Amino acid sequence: MDVQVAQTGPCSRTVTIKIPPERIRDHIDRAFGAASRQVKIKGFRAGKVPRPLLEKRFGEAIRSEAREQLLNESFRDACRDHDLKLVGQPRIEGLDAKVPVDGSVPIEFTVHLDVHPTVELAEVEGLPVEVRPTAATEEDVQKALEQLADQKKTLESVDDACAENDFIRADLSYHDEGGALVFERKDSQLNPNIPFAGTDASAFKSTLVGLVKDQDFALSIEFSAHFEVEAQRGKKGTVRGHVHGVQRVMRATIDDSLAKDIGLEDLDKLKAELLTQIGQRKEIAERLRQEESILEHIVAATPFDLPPSLVQRQAEIDLEGYRQRLTEQGRTKEEIDTAVDRARTEAEAGAQRKIRMIFLFEAISKAKGIRVEDSDMVAEINAIAKHHDVPAEEVMRHYKENNRFGDLQLGILERKVREYLRDKATITDKST
Repeated sequence: MDVQVAQTGPCSRTVTIKIPPERIRDHIDRAFGAASRQVKIKGFRAGKVPRPLLEKRFGEAIRSEAREQLLNESFRDACRDHDLKLVGQPRIEGLDAKVPVDGSVPIEFTVHLDVHPTVELAEVEGLPVEVRPTAATEEDVQKALEQLADQKKTLESVDDACAENDFIRADLSYHDEGGALVFERKDSQLNPNIPFAGTDASAFKSTLVGLVKDQDFALSIEFSAHFEVEAQRGKKGTVRGHVHGVQRVMRATIDDSLAKDIGLEDLDKLKAELLTQIGQRKEIAERLRQEESILEHIVAATPFDLPPSLVQRQAEIDLEGYRQRLTEQGRTKEEIDTAVDRARTEAEAGAQRKIRMIFLFEAISKAKGIRVEDSDMVAEINAIAKHHDVPAEEVMRHYKENNRFGDLQLGILERKVREYLRDKATITDKST
């Protein structure tokens, strides 16, 4: 078999393969031999079916399958013999379907493919990393308490005049240019920042701010195209209101009642719980920061080219995910297309980093003997099951049905490499 390999890029190759007639004939003979042993035809024992009969009944199917097998086999042999570590999806061209698969003429085709990059790994042990304090502070706890109080906001009636962010409950009456009543709406909730359709926003806001209970107000309006009374649509008029009350968004009080609302005994217990949780989150964030700092050092010291097809594929996957999220938000097709186009450059940069890190983790794990064992996979499955409160068998089935065990294994490998790098780093304590 004649194989010619041309380098068309740092991680790209073009492979031209020419399969000689004798190899084709041998492969076809073996294909018919296998068919003779497998096909059952009345009057013939297994393996004794004459080839002319096979040719007549199944020749086209046998040759088609044999051709496919021969092409795959030849490509695999070419990659093995020339040490081509294929990544991504190869692109085949030059195959002529009219060329007979009988060994009378050679079969020639070209494959364009990307190959595994050469990663000359820099030093990964003993890299300097600064360790920052992670203990939760009283300030951290106070901020968390304020956030909890914000999450427990309620709308309460107040005796004050309406402020910019308050709400007014009012009965409304709509009148035409002559002053005649055309429509009423009871107990409406108004906010100075959300004007009626057809009113001037600044006039609406200035009118509502400062109003108090039992006060009346009036605003000029141009009835909208969706106004309830069709005859008034597009015409001018007046909306009059009578204020029943002013309501204000009130943050929960930071006291024992806030703690009890969350399910804890008192404020002291809530503070202690927050102190623990914040400390744990800061420790996780600090470990991640240390790992990222080490990885950035390794990336800078370990330059290598990336297979373009993998980068492009990853970028398309990320953009498709972004498109799906926008669709779920109810955005129009035009808005989605525009947003995706704007995100393309950033997506490509993100894809380059993702692919680079995959090859980097692979190189580090290989150099340092870091492996994902079966016990790691089992432990990960059990942890996922516990987190989602489902049986481990269900998690196993999900990953199997969606063909995602590779993703799971890659995630575990990344975590183990990160831990290794952090454990082998030279620590500088910032607090000293």
